[in-house]
Amino acid sequence: PIRITLVKKGEAEGVLDRLKAPLTVETILKKLPINSRVSPSMGFVSVILEIKRGTEKPVNKVKAGTIAYWPRGDALCIYPKDFNPYGPVNRIGEITDNLELFEKVRSGTRIIIEKT
Repeated sequence: PIRITLVKKGEAEGVLDRLKAPLTVETILKKLPINSRVSPSMGFVSVILEIKRGTEKPVNKVKAGTIAYWPRGDALCIYPKDFNPYGPVNRIGEITDNLELFEKVRSGTRIIIEKT
């Protein structure tokens, strides 16, 4: 389980699932906690990770609540709605509580992702 805090906005809960993309999830877990700033895009919120992983069980369509790693952008992405990503992504988990928090995030908002 993970906690995702958007500073001065609120918190959401989620899980990272090693079965979906074991190497990617393991690399991200070693990097936690992540303290960065978000870059919201049309349809998703992303955080640059600087882990440089390739595709692992990639998908081209995600459901609302999906947490994914986008290899081309080297970013962790959170999708508040169903979405067709700009390239293949590795599904790594899902938001389990307070998904609506990510619908109106502004660029530069500080984000903290940590194990719970």
